[in-house]
Amino acid sequence: MIQISPFHPEIDAIWQAVAASGARSVAVVAAEPGEGTTLIAGALARRAGLSIAAGASEGARGAAASLLVDLNLARPAVARSLGLRPQPGEIVRLDALGFAVLADIGIAGAEGWRERAQFVARLEAWRAEWGLVVLDTAPLLSGDADAVPGSMAAAAADATVLVTLAGRTPASRVREAREKLAAAGANLIGAVLNDRDNPSLLRELDRETWRFGRMFPRQMAALRARLHRMPVLTARI
Repeated sequence: MIQISPFHPEIDAIWQAVAASGARSVAVVAAEPGEGTTLIAGALARRAGLSIAAGASEGARGAAASLLVDLNLARPAVARSLGLRPQPGEIVRLDALGFAVLADIGIAGAEGWRERAQFVARLEAWRAEWGLVVLDTAPLLSGDADAVPGSMAAAAADATVLVTLAGRTPASRVREAREKLAAAGANLIGAVLNDRDNPSLLRELDRETWRFGRMFPRQMAALRARLHRMPVLTARI
């Protein structure tokens, strides 16, 4: 399953920005592989689906209201993150989660997906059927000739969110990604700083107590126990 709550404050902030913009489709992009687009795209699709369904008529509640599309042919991750084994081109409805998934666009017909006019037509058809379409794209700077270009998907979508992995992606690559989005005409409405690889404050404080453990073993042991009981340091975010 996707390991982030759709009601996490960061996800809710993204959803509110998307909703405020009036977007019916949003591309989640990154400069390089492994920055967390699938995590954010999946949580956003679920947040949007649950919100849209909550405002729907009584008979429509509980049905999938948003669509998540995996466009990363080189490193598809949506199906794996959800434990799915879809057929190429199959849209799997996850009504209990509030959204549907197109996790395998079918590599055999991928050439057509790289044609801008055809891609825009597909996106328009999805927008007519779903409350929000979320595109999990290939990295903007991957250079994969066989991929559906992330910049093209972003330009076709109503809005774009850029995900950056803190502590790993150089600022120069982030600037290059933003320039590529601007050149494509994408509507960049926000950015997400993925703090996955940065040590938490609790880990840093815990490490410091061990540095003084030989001089003050009892005091440091007590301090570590106290740190691990503090809600502000142990909360999962």
